[in-house]
Amino acid sequence: MIQNVSEELLWGQLVARAWCDEALMRRLRSDPRNVLAEHGLEVPEGLEVRVVEGEEAKVAQETAAVRHFTLPAGPPGELTDEDLVGGAVAWCFSGACAACAACGRCACRCACRCF
Repeated sequence: MIQNVSEELLWGQLVARAWCDEALMRRLRSDPRNVLAEHGLEVPEGLEVRVVEGEEAKVAQETAAVRHFTLPAGPPGELTDEDLVGGAVAWCFSGACAACAACGRCACRCACRCF
């Protein structure tokens, strides 16, 4: 359970970064296994990785041999308070980085640039 939550959280963070960075989005679509590994999402050898379009950022084990990483096209047009509480949208639009407390080292909207 904890591994799934961590994987979902890391994937949500990566999705948010990709929404804000076109080069990362292109790489994520063309070379997902390496981009995932660079962002802490190791996929076991022999397991096929597929980045698929969908409504919600999520990770699903399609079969024993295939893991789907669902990539929404972009954040919703109108954001609600609920959108900003969790998930990929929160990482890109919250104005503060929950990962580093605005330390200045990641690519989120708070400009802390910690990742």
